[in-house]
Amino acid sequence: MSDKPPRAVFDCVVFVQALISGRGPSAACIRHVQQASVALFLSSEVMAEVRDVPLRPALARRYRHLTPELVASFVADIERHSVWIENPPKVFTLPRDAKDEPYVNLAAAADARFLVTWNARHLTYLMRKDTAEGRLFCRRFPELKILSPPEFLREIGQPKI
Repeated sequence: MSDKPPRAVFDCVVFVQALISGRGPSAACIRHVQQASVALFLSSEVMAEVRDVPLRPALARRYRHLTPELVASFVADIERHSVWIENPPKVFTLPRDAKDEPYVNLAAAADARFLVTWNARHLTYLMRKDTAEGRLFCRRFPELKILSPPEFLREIGQPKI
């Protein structure tokens, strides 16, 4: 087994859930990044979404603790603990939702083993080999697994810290 931490990309919802609550699987994923037991890869496109989504009016009204200062501090911390790939090449198109393409393209550029998401409708379905899109994805990216945060934590054999 390699001593190198697993390479991963997290989608925006993982970051937002970790911001909303310091508990649960999303927060555990972030803590693994902070402790260097996971190598997280970021791009400017991904981080623009992470800066924007938690401060959208609907979320800000519901979760009053999501302030610009909290989000800025969280983003700065994540960036300190991550690897930056400025402009990952566009190598994959996502017919169901082009807004999620940056995550797949970043994972491909980073040679990531994991794309961690709660997005079953637009991302995790790519792991299904009973669809044409899934077969194509699995053929093109055989080493990349798209998993939910709980599945990711189990896969890397890490406890929810």
